[in-house]
Amino acid sequence: MPLLKRKAFEKTAVSEYLRDDDEVFHCEITDEIFKDYEEYCERVILVNSMVWTCEMTGRNNLTYAEALESEKAARRSLKDFPMELRIPILYLATKTKRCSFAEMSEDVFNFVRERFFVGETVEACLEGDQWREAHVLSITAQKQRPDNKSMLPPAAYCYEVEQFADDPTESGQIGTAPHDRVRRRKGIYTRDKNRLFLKQFVAPGTVIGVKRAALDKYNIAKVNFEQIFTGNPPEFPSSKKLIKSSMSPPTTSKLLAKPGSTSKLNRSLKKPSPDKKGRQESMDKFVKKTDKTEAKPKTPIDPAARKTQQDLADKMRKAEELMRQRKEEEKLKKKEKNARVMAFMKEWQKVKDDQELEDHKVIPKGTVVEVEGISHKHFGDFLSVLEFVQNFSEVLKVKDVFHNELDMETFRKALTTKENAWMFSELVQMFLTTIFSLQEDEAEEYNEKKGIQESVENEQIEGPASTSRAMELATKAGKWAQTYLGTSLSKLPLDPTTVSEVLRLHLLSSGGAAGARCAAWRHHQRGGYSSADDPALRLRATSPELLRRLRSRHLADLAMGDKFLVMQCLMNQILSYATVRDQVEEKIEEYKNLKQALRMLQISERKREPQLTAARVELKKETALRKEELKLTGDQAKLADDQLTMAIDKLKKESEAKKLENEKKTKELQAQLFDYTTYVGSDRAFRRYWISRRVAGLFVEAGVEPRGPCRNKPLPPPPAPTDDVMAYVTELYHSEKEQAGSDKENESAANSRSGSPKKPLTNLNGLTHKLNGVDPSTQHCRDLLLCTADTNTCYVHGKGDYRPQWWVYNTEEQIEQLIESLNKRGLRESELRQNLELEREHLVEYIKKCPLVYLTPGAAQLQPQIAPTTRRRLQPSLKVPPDCSLSEALELSLRDHILELEEKIFHGCLGALQVKDREAWRGTIMLRGYDKQADYLSWGPSKQFRDDYHQPDGLLRLPHDIDKSEIEIIAENKYRDPGHCLEVSKVNGVKSEPEEDSPAAKPDVVRGLACALLQVAQSIHQKYLRRPLGLDEKERRDREARHRPLELDALERWEVSLLESRSFAALALHLLALDSSVSWAASVLNASCRVCRRRADPDSMLLCDGCNKGHHLYCLKPKLAKVPEGDWFCEQCKPKEKTPRKRRKLYTEEKPEEELDDSSEAFDAEEALSLCGACGSGGRLAAQCRACAARFHEECAAPRQRLSRRFLCEACANPTRESEDSDYNSSLVSLKGKKSRGSKEPSPMTNGTPKRGRKPKEVLNGSTTRRSKSLTHGVHEETRTGKKRGRREMVEVFHPEALAQLLTDAMRHKDSWPFYEPVPVDEVPDYLNVIEQPMDLSTIKAKLESSQYATDAALVADVALVFNNCYTYNKDSHPVAKAGMRLEKFISKRCTELNLPSLPDTNVEDEDPPSAKRAKLD
Repeated sequence: MPLLKRKAFEKTAVSEYLRDDDEVFHCEITDEIFKDYEEYCERVILVNSMVWTCEMTGRNNLTYAEALESEKAARRSLKDFPMELRIPILYLATKTKRCSFAEMSEDVFNFVRERFFVGETVEACLEGDQWREAHVLSITAQKQRPDNKSMLPPAAYCYEVEQFADDPTESGQIGTAPHDRVRRRKGIYTRDKNRLFLKQFVAPGTVIGVKRAALDKYNIAKVNFEQIFTGNPPEFPSSKKLIKSSMSPPTTSKLLAKPGSTSKLNRSLKKPSPDKKGRQESMDKFVKKTDKTEAKPKTPIDPAARKTQQDLADKMRKAEELMRQRKEEEKLKKKEKNARVMAFMKEWQKVKDDQELEDHKVIPKGTVVEVEGISHKHFGDFLSVLEFVQNFSEVLKVKDVFHNELDMETFRKALTTKENAWMFSELVQMFLTTIFSLQEDEAEEYNEKKGIQESVENEQIEGPASTSRAMELATKAGKWAQTYLGTSLSKLPLDPTTVSEVLRLHLLSSGGAAGARCAAWRHHQRGGYSSADDPALRLRATSPELLRRLRSRHLADLAMGDKFLVMQCLMNQILSYATVRDQVEEKIEEYKNLKQALRMLQISERKREPQLTAARVELKKETALRKEELKLTGDQAKLADDQLTMAIDKLKKESEAKKLENEKKTKELQAQLFDYTTYVGSDRAFRRYWISRRVAGLFVEAGVEPRGPCRNKPLPPPPAPTDDVMAYVTELYHSEKEQAGSDKENESAANSRSGSPKKPLTNLNGLTHKLNGVDPSTQHCRDLLLCTADTNTCYVHGKGDYRPQWWVYNTEEQIEQLIESLNKRGLRESELRQNLELEREHLVEYIKKCPLVYLTPGAAQLQPQIAPTTRRRLQPSLKVPPDCSLSEALELSLRDHILELEEKIFHGCLGALQVKDREAWRGTIMLRGYDKQADYLSWGPSKQFRDDYHQPDGLLRLPHDIDKSEIEIIAENKYRDPGHCLEVSKVNGVKSEPEEDSPAAKPDVVRGLACALLQVAQSIHQKYLRRPLGLDEKERRDREARHRPLELDALERWEVSLLESRSFAALALHLLALDSSVSWAASVLNASCRVCRRRADPDSMLLCDGCNKGHHLYCLKPKLAKVPEGDWFCEQCKPKEKTPRKRRKLYTEEKPEEELDDSSEAFDAEEALSLCGACGSGGRLAAQCRACAARFHEECAAPRQRLSRRFLCEACANPTRESEDSDYNSSLVSLKGKKSRGSKEPSPMTNGTPKRGRKPKEVLNGSTTRRSKSLTHGVHEETRTGKKRGRREMVEVFHPEALAQLLTDAMRHKDSWPFYEPVPVDEVPDYLNVIEQPMDLSTIKAKLESSQYATDAALVADVALVFNNCYTYNKDSHPVAKAGMRLEKFISKRCTELNLPSLPDTNVEDEDPPSAKRAKLD
């Protein structure tokens, strides 16, 4: 009801004696009825006058309707006032000590505004940024000293809340949220609503209190502050009036002078006299000095004195009014100032960019990383390669290359020392092999044929090539290997001598245009990948000089930056393949699952305590209900209480056990998640923090990436830090305000001085405050890693020697100091600090393994030496002597290979050099020279190119005296290297080759060795060349049948590219291609006699010109004393002649047909057995050797031996064992008079026994590595043919290199997973009950490396045993058995290609496998 003169308005009552015909007047506003019109008019005038006050809000000067509407609006606003806040607000109101309602309302509102009470419905954010409705369960406060009674700030409280679930039947999520993660719904509690609510329940008085009715209604007297909040109740300040009255009690004179001064209502009711105003009357009392208690007669007052008193009273009144206004203004200013400080503090507490914060601490510096040979610029790439090899070791098959793993020191030596350059080559080989393997896996999904295409374009790119043009050039470069070497790029031999050229060809061919099926498959399986996305394509566009350097030098001779560019490109290529992408996605999925499991475990742990409390309450209720129902008393009640106690104890034990289990699982999950952590965060200076999985330690990187411009001005120095946050923020606010004012003054002063030069204050009077050339403020910012507003001195945005730079934290103290120095309000540092605190335990344990002795030179004395681990020593595949460079070592190795190849060709009677003196030619090469012993060499198609005219890249070097007519007939060499279109770097608009930073191969030396290799290739008879450079037997016969010329187009293209080579790697690649094309099975050194089945005595070996099979001169019938003139054919190749002599069939013990050589299939066995093994003639044969089955005449056998069944011939009794090396190094003295097949000129070897050649490649490199693997890349026919041998020969043959290659290929096969390691007996317990002799590929490899095999057949038998066990234990339909069938087929094929004995047939009994059999797990 509206108030009139601060009293409730009472309506006029309706008269009870109204009659129906009485005239009345109705006031619609107040709904009153009057009989008197004058009363009616007075009421209408009153309700329309602005003398009414709203009872709810206290607004005055309103009309009756306005006051009524104000009350209704106030009640509507209080309708949604929270019920949970009513009791706390009334309780707090009883604790106030104010004389003014406004002050009391403000005290309550300031306390309740940022605090939340038990049971109140709020909005809480427990995870992420998702706010959900919840209610407060309990409040916890920050610990406070017992003697400190001050009120805690709102930020010191944490609230345990339970979020409301979507389903009402389910319990919501319970969690603890800090102050800033809890809020009320907007508009639910405001200052106006608080004032309106309290207005209803306050009672006026000296101290504003709460009405007794309200206290009784809400039972405030029984409310305890701990029930609604936590801690002690707040102590509100008292009003100043109360403080003054308590300090100075009022006197009697004052009480008499102002009897109603304590009540504003009484003062308002006092009415001044008509001739004097109320204020004037009070001032008159103030002026009069007489005591009212003294009874003195009144004297008349002088009018002048009266006027003087009146003027004095007016002045005093004005002075009092002015003081009151000033106090109100000061109060208002103070209030505004406090509001600005609070707004500033609110803004200050927000999370901002780290460079905008002023309260930073100095970040402790870690240990500077100084790795020998690796600069800070490349240390990040160094770590990335180690991480990549560590993470993808299974895909890269690191153990096959480095046996154990690639550690930091090994990788450093491989990059920095020439003695370990072979390890870097092995690393690049590993990357290339992985890429080629992944390409083959993808090629199985689509079949696209690739033809050959000659590289004959002569087009130079003037500017940066477009993507389409680059893809077109890459497509052509991809066909180069097949065109000029006869082998696809992925099948080229890889070793330290050829890896540079293979890498260059791979980089040039990467990004080529793919077919429709390939492009579609890549788009779907590789995440939208296309040829334009290939990393090598971008490398060619950004660093073309890198590929130009690779053409003339070895990979290990490149600069450090180029090496990392190559490795980063190869790693990016590997990451783009579907197989690796699947592995990465699996790791990401595992990481997500671990995080989800940890989150669910933490939620379960948070619910554990409330669930325990609820279960305990439920048990108590059940016990009380049972006691009440059964009316238990005495011992029975005590027994029920004991049972309740036992049940509660059981619940507690179960809860504690669950807590321990959750803690254990949490630690395990956190440890697993730590293994996935690599990037931790960044600090205020944008430095990144990394955890390397290969090198232990917390690494800090100050990268060279652009970080934007500097600030306009540096941050001002902050005030001294204090524990009181409010005092610190207030002081900071004032300092910033003063700084802003001084800036304005400086600007105005600068404007007033107009064009006068500015002089810094630090340089006035010749004084300076700089320390070491740097201002103290600048040095302070640099110490704190803050922006100095000057690019030249700024550590954050500037560029200098301080970037790039790396540090490492390797101790627990450093980690603790780092965490303490990070700012919680920083955008980046807050996240970094949170991650470090989360991983603190695992990180501290991990950095103890930091190899500081390798990371910094001075750490050897500071850190104890780490005990070296036992690891296998790697045998170097390329040795570089200390007194020569890598290029010289490659040159010597290549010369040895050329001499070795020529020696095998010559001594194997496969051809002869067309030179005057072979020994002089070889001697010149040995002495690092070259003498072609001819005017010029011709090569290419139809031998149209000459080495003295045609130079690389199509250049012609003609003599001055040549005739013009001859110039016209000289053919033009249109061949161009696949990298000829690479953009040439420009200096001032002029193309120029980049400066050489390391020695490259000398062009004249490379040219000479290329010519020497050309002569060796041209010395080989064409019929001894097969694919890839020659013709296979079928093609040769087809051309002969059609009378077509036997032109070797592939060999001609090979010659063209050979003479264009500029590096030793390219020459080695051509040499190996030629070596793989030679039919070594036709060599005399590898031929075995078809009669005696032995390889002994190669000097007396005669090869058939039809089938290339060997025959000893003395084993023929009749014996031959010398090599016959012209062509000679064996009995199987020459036409059959009918003889009238009747043959006699002899019954002897024959060898199985499959164990003999293929040559014995066409050989007449009866005729061979009817000849004497000594004299070679027929007749009656009385003796037979039990070893070689040769027949002898009685008189030809050893006369002293008794002819029995155990008879041994002289050759078998005293066998001659010659090593393979002796076959290569022995001179063929008996063949020096023999003419070379294919040449009518006598052999040039007429100077007696030749000198021994240089050591082969294996001896030079310090290891006896395989000779055939590097030659043919899987297709090997150097020492054996692919045909089966007899038992006796198989026992004597042993090729460890070929066997090692067979095992490597088998273990890399995708179906080798069940046979890689021994079958675990704990997983397959009945395996040994079925299999008597287990075997696996790892065991076979270990036996081979420990020299436990003496023959090829022994190892092959163990391989067959693996598959025999597989088929015995597993059914044919089992996946392991199917994998064994595919792997057995692959191994059989490789045995044939490597000239190894075939796998024997597996004999598995047909019986049902036991029911308990299980497949071997990987």
